[in-house]
Amino acid sequence: MFILVIAVVGGLLAGTLFGGSLANLERLSLRLAWMVVLALLLQIVAFSPLGDWLPHSAVIGLHFLSYALLLACVAANIRRPPIVCFGIGVLSNAVTIVVNVGYMPASRGALRLAGLPVSTHPHNNSELAGAGAHLTFLGDIFALPHGVPLANIFSIGDLLIAIGLAWLIAEGMRETSVPDDASADSAQAEPVPR
Repeated sequence: MFILVIAVVGGLLAGTLFGGSLANLERLSLRLAWMVVLALLLQIVAFSPLGDWLPHSAVIGLHFLSYALLLACVAANIRRPPIVCFGIGVLSNAVTIVVNVGYMPASRGALRLAGLPVSTHPHNNSELAGAGAHLTFLGDIFALPHGVPLANIFSIGDLLIAIGLAWLIAEGMRETSVPDDASADSAQAEPVPR
């Protein structure tokens, strides 16, 4: 979740720096966007105190379902380059989580750097990568250091998701209509029928 906050802020800043407007985001339309919201809600339920009330298999099921929803939304919007970047990140995380039976493997060094407990007990959706972990290079191997706001661990997939989201926001903020001067110039260039 923390990386999504950073991505939204980064996208808004980049959109503003490139002359974009928040008002233009109203025209940004994504097919099946509700699936993203539902996926985030499922992850909140699974990895918050609410998830403590659920059987372990239900938590894993909600996690898998959240990624299936995200991938369905990506597939519906795949023609947009920022969505491709976002989708590669989602797919990377999904594959890693599936082969590790519901959890993202986390490196000991990343956990320490972020100031998180180094234990075999899962932290949020991550757990310390043990001897049987698969695709650990796609796991949570990066960290924002302890003491930095929102310090946490993250994966290559999370980074691609953040870049794709920030790119989508910045692109959505840019002016999409043709300036009046340009349309006037093109109208003058057209031959007048006689």
